[in-house]
Amino acid sequence: MTIFYVILYYAWRLRYHAEGQKNTAVLVYLLAALRIALCLFPQNQWLGSDAPLSWGIYRNIPFALLGLLIIALFYQSAKQRQDHAFRHMWLTIVLSFGFYLPVVLWADAIPMVGMLMIPKTCAYVWTVAIGYRAMVQEDGAACGKHLMKSF
Repeated sequence: MTIFYVILYYAWRLRYHAEGQKNTAVLVYLLAALRIALCLFPQNQWLGSDAPLSWGIYRNIPFALLGLLIIALFYQSAKQRQDHAFRHMWLTIVLSFGFYLPVVLWADAIPMVGMLMIPKTCAYVWTVAIGYRAMVQEDGAACGKHLMKSF
């Protein structure tokens, strides 16, 4: 999931031609590296049956901050540029976190909460579908323009 958000950052950069965003890039990589590093700590007890909630929270703090950053970037850019195709991208990320955070906090106590990973995955599919649809429409339009120039 962390890598997915790094990829979304680069999708944002490409979509909105964001040049010179060194501080934002550093923050994205810092949060991603911190998240990955926290996931590697043995205190997570990945192989045990009783993983501590505290480490579930610790490793998700940089992940949530990364998500908030990506939400803000897509929300501001789509609104500023009146980007109809990406107008809901920020919402897909909000929904994915909305479904994911209860799982982190309560799935151990209430296992059925883990079912929220299904709509979370659907939010991710919506995210990819938005990007794919825009790519197909814009590539098709570019292809059509190229064909018209050749005549």
